[in-house]
Amino acid sequence: MKYIAQTISYILHPMLMPLYILFFIFNNNTLFAYIPWGVKLYCYLVTVFALLIMPVISLPLFKHFRLIRSYELNDKQERVYPILVAVAFAFLGFWLLGRIGYTNIVRQLYLVLIILLSTFSVITFRWKISMHMTAIGALCGFVFILGMKYLGDVINLLPLLILASGLVASARLYLKQHTPAQVYVGYIYGAVAVVAIMY
Repeated sequence: MKYIAQTISYILHPMLMPLYILFFIFNNNTLFAYIPWGVKLYCYLVTVFALLIMPVISLPLFKHFRLIRSYELNDKQERVYPILVAVAFAFLGFWLLGRIGYTNIVRQLYLVLIILLSTFSVITFRWKISMHMTAIGALCGFVFILGMKYLGDVINLLPLLILASGLVASARLYLKQHTPAQVYVGYIYGAVAVVAIMY
């Protein structure tokens, strides 16, 4: 059971959520599906570089300088440093995306991520809110926006994501990484913040 919980946590890891969101943006029956393939590829490459590779590369440096004790970031204060790196590179990604056309929706995603992560880092000083649940909550909120604001076909997708959210919540609780309150608040924060910012 522990292996299943860890697998769910890895597959639906917060660092992968921006890529999942991009996939849903580009593969839904909205106007964003008609964005040129070259632009889509550019968005994927920028996102992999800025929001996945660079934050991951920073972790060994933080460990070397003893800013973190483990890659699991179990201490809430240790999570602040990788989050700040992610915010910095999200700004870089936002700038890189602005250098070509057809990327407004993706730049909106980056702005939302910057706001979410900045606020999350402040909360983390006082309370270990679930980053996994915040991320998948944001994913659900973004898909909801695709349906409500951009008339995307999400009637089947959204229930599946809500089910996935339940699996992530169960996994994090089973692994004893968070309390129920930290899980629920994380999910609500992610979903509500995205909807409030983008709607």
